[in-house]
Amino acid sequence: MTTGTKKFHLRVYENSHYMDESEAYNHGQYNTYEDALKAAKAIVDEFMKHNWKRGITPESLIGQYSLYGDDPIILPNEHGKHERFSARTYAKISAVEICRKLENK
Repeated sequence: MTTGTKKFHLRVYENSHYMDESEAYNHGQYNTYEDALKAAKAIVDEFMKHNWKRGITPESLIGQYSLYGDDPIILPNEHGKHERFSARTYAKISAVEICRKLENK
């Protein structure tokens, strides 16, 4: 692990309080985009797993996420080229995978 300033900051907004900065929270600092991405995806996945119930469709789960889920964003601490993570786009993938995996247990 390198010392000094971390390169990526993870900030989490609540979909139920859209645009309310006072409801957002800091989730951590990461040396690499990949580490920040892993943490951001884990936040979305946790919501999906927690809100899944037998028979729920991915579309219904995505609807719940859109209203009540946490929306992590990855912010670079330095200028430069970096990827952009969309929690909403990832939520669509996660919902399908979570429903398929848990429904077949």
